[in-house]
Amino acid sequence: MSEFHAIFIISCIAVLAPLLNRIPIFARAPIVAIELLLGMLVGPSGVGLVSADSALNFLRDFGLAYLFFQAGFEFNSNEIRGKPLRLGFYAWLVSLGLSIVISGLLYIVGLIESPLLVALILPTTAFGILIPILRQAGDLNDDFGHYVLGVAAISEIGPLILASIVLARHSHHFHQLLLSAFFIAIALAMNIFLRRVRSERLADSVVHWLDDDELLPIRISLVILLGFVSFADRLGMELVVGSYIAGMAVAILVRGTKAEILEERLAAIGSGFLIPLFFIESGAAFDVTKLFTNPESFVRFVAFCGALLLIRLAPLNFFRGTLPERDMPALALLTSTTLPLVVALTYLGVGRGQLAPETATALVGAAMVTVTAFPTIALWLRGTERQSRLESVVSLVVHAVADWFSSQASRGLAKFPPQWRDELHGFEQRVRDVFSRSAE
Repeated sequence: MSEFHAIFIISCIAVLAPLLNRIPIFARAPIVAIELLLGMLVGPSGVGLVSADSALNFLRDFGLAYLFFQAGFEFNSNEIRGKPLRLGFYAWLVSLGLSIVISGLLYIVGLIESPLLVALILPTTAFGILIPILRQAGDLNDDFGHYVLGVAAISEIGPLILASIVLARHSHHFHQLLLSAFFIAIALAMNIFLRRVRSERLADSVVHWLDDDELLPIRISLVILLGFVSFADRLGMELVVGSYIAGMAVAILVRGTKAEILEERLAAIGSGFLIPLFFIESGAAFDVTKLFTNPESFVRFVAFCGALLLIRLAPLNFFRGTLPERDMPALALLTSTTLPLVVALTYLGVGRGQLAPETATALVGAAMVTVTAFPTIALWLRGTERQSRLESVVSLVVHAVADWFSSQASRGLAKFPPQWRDELHGFEQRVRDVFSRSAE
């Protein structure tokens, strides 16, 4: 009966969070941030009303899978493509490079033990979390939202694929690389196949079946989700990769047709129960006392918080001339927002002996700061009609950091041999061509 009691408490919080969000003082805070904080309050490090057990852990894992499933079918490749994805790719490469440098330094001073895995975790972005945040702020379908999601999409798929190789069991990294390539090939083939089989007749059938008591399209969608998750697990890849691809498969079949209502029904399952459960239980499972009872853990926590933001400030100049100057701090803060991938990758890293529990706790703690604080600050910066003195100072600091990184990068490139610079320009042109074709 303890599981039912815990789920009852979590359900009450899931109801309370959106109600609190309607109070003016919490209006600009993302609902996921409220859910996390309330989860910490009722967890073992708080009043102790909810504790982790096997049933809740499974539901939390399923909620994580469903979060990526929902992100997959909410990703609209017709709107987030071309330039937003191209600049997002460049920004992620810069962030990844800087993350490798920072992780290497932390490894040298003895704060972390797996610099490559940490380097992949730091430049992740929570695409699934940003969608409701941008929708709540009214920015989901404007240029700012498209560029934020362009960075987020690349910063989610890239680390997912690379982490599957880094976390390969028994260090069979080349074998895992082949399996990952096979999975991607299957996903691309499925994409082509589904685009050919979608039709108005299929859409009519989906709409008709949704009126039946059996709700067959929803059952089929869940089979697709669990099938891709199982397939990804068999190939040694992260479960959330399969979830994301499954969501995209559903979107390909119904987007732009009258059957698009299926996405709303599926989103109701996730947003109504599974996804809030994931965030509340993640907050409850997090032991905040570990960060402050051990000085070394606290140093890691502070270092990770700073690194998560710093690596997103470095590539901001890519977006100059595309977005207003005032949007730059908010862009950096929102693209720094991460949690689901950090939770998933640290859990796997600890389980496979590649990451110390203390490092995992500090990473998850820093990720929670990004989810609870960064979007709130970003929405506040964009929500005021006139720029205050504090906003001006924040903007000045952000641009100074971005300019410094740009100047250092320019000096570094100038020292490259001419043939290296030619290769780099050729690579940039090939990337531009790829993303240009995707926009056609």
